[in-house]
Amino acid sequence: MGTADSVFFYVSPFRYPNTSCGLLFAASLEPHHGEDGAASPFDSGSLIEKCVRPDPTEPPREFLLRHELPIPQHRRYLGLSMDILFHDPKDYIDGAEPHWPGPIGFTGGDQRRWTHEGRIRDQVFVRGSHLQAVFATKARVAADPEIESLFQWCAGESVDRIFLDRPGGNDFEALRRACLDYIRAKLH
Repeated sequence: MGTADSVFFYVSPFRYPNTSCGLLFAASLEPHHGEDGAASPFDSGSLIEKCVRPDPTEPPREFLLRHELPIPQHRRYLGLSMDILFHDPKDYIDGAEPHWPGPIGFTGGDQRRWTHEGRIRDQVFVRGSHLQAVFATKARVAADPEIESLFQWCAGESVDRIFLDRPGGNDFEALRRACLDYIRAKLH
């Protein structure tokens, strides 16, 4: 779809379920990469066998290009989506199903259907000024030297480190809940 050279970001709490460590970047990342990035009001990966486009014969790449928005200007559209498509804007953050299907006629799938995605071409450095917080279970940090090193770097750079106890179940769900709690605490 022409996005192979991009780094992908959800403009939301964590949504991709196959992960055991989460990185939360500050909104300051977007204006810094405005010239080499784009956004869409959905996860571009959901165009492949996840969601249904209004015209299934339209190639996914064309659909994506037609709905691409510049960053950081896409946030205005995100704000309108949160106000119009959801009973409460917080529902978007929580991952609740919107009560309206949305203006692009996208159906099916899961939360990725309405979760805004930012894409920045080339590289985004994790150990940089835009990293806001890192989330992982204590067991994951202890078992993975690279994650442990990242957590140590974060301590020296005043990046928030969120250690989770082993939840005894789904690591992703624990990460998602911790991210939601973190965002709610920062918003209030």
